Amino acid sequence: MKLNTLVRYSITALSIIAAPFLTSFQGLPSLVRDFSFGRFNNPMGISIDPSGSIYVADTGDDMLYRFSSTGDSTGEVGGYGWGETQFDMPYDVCATNGVEIYVADYNNNRIERFDRTLANVATLSTDQSNDDSKRFGYPSGVAVSRLGDLFICDDENVRVMKVNTFSTVERTFGGYGEGPGTLTMPRQVDVGPGDEVFVSDRGRVALYDNFGNYIGEIGEGILHNPSGIGIGDGKLGVCDSDTLYFFKLDGTLIAKFSGSDIFGAQIKQFDDISISAGRVYILTGKDVVVAKSNF
Repeated sequence: MKLNTLVRYSITALSIIAAPFLTSFQGLPSLVRDFSFGRFNNPMGISIDPSGSIYVADTGDDMLYRFSSTGDSTGEVGGYGWGETQFDMPYDVCATNGVEIYVADYNNNRIERFDRTLANVATLSTDQSNDDSKRFGYPSGVAVSRLGDLFICDDENVRVMKVNTFSTVERTFGGYGEGPGTLTMPRQVDVGPGDEVFVSDRGRVALYDNFGNYIGEIGEGILHNPSGIGIGDGKLGVCDSDTLYFFKLDGTLIAKFSGSDIFGAQIKQFDDISISAGRVYILTGKDVVVAKSNF
């Protein structure tokens, strides 16, 4: 057999042997780093508005940053303090309605609302209320529904508070004595496409309807201490310390990634996540990693 014939035969044989394995590998869920941006100090919250602008709550530096879809800086507001444009440990940000940006200002016991120019337009604080059912403190998460209702993780009272479009506390849920719907460590909240309310809790993501009725949970027996969560492209992303999980909205586990499983990146901790248009925006302890998803 001539040498070139042998080479062609060997390559063909190798291709036949490898083909099933390549096909199998290509079918596995994967995240591939596209680019990274930002330089933060223990950031805890990330959100993307419908135009593609990216907002990051930099908890350690008491700042809110805005970036373009390509990671270029387009604005910032904050600094330590209690003024209307200052923060004391901003834990979360929500910009999903495309009109307003809400920031959970943890140690100031309030939710700050900004317009798209990052001008402060309103403050929601109820810590002076004499009505326990309408008072929240140390908000760790905030989300807005398509109807304009706010959902706030009330860390002080270990529950979720719903505030309507008139800035009136409509109800609380997940508090002590609510059976399987009782929360033990609510960290973040997000609203699904059907107005379901997802709350990261110790060992699970608890699920409620828009009126606060408990529906069920996701990730029991899988999750440990989930923090940031994000919904997009029909799936739920959950940050659980050094592991990132993805579930279908019905609770089916889709994929699991450690910090070394994302091609082109090494991530020590997953703090928060946003999902949009086939990309996953991962907030780490120092920057944002943008990865392409094949699932």
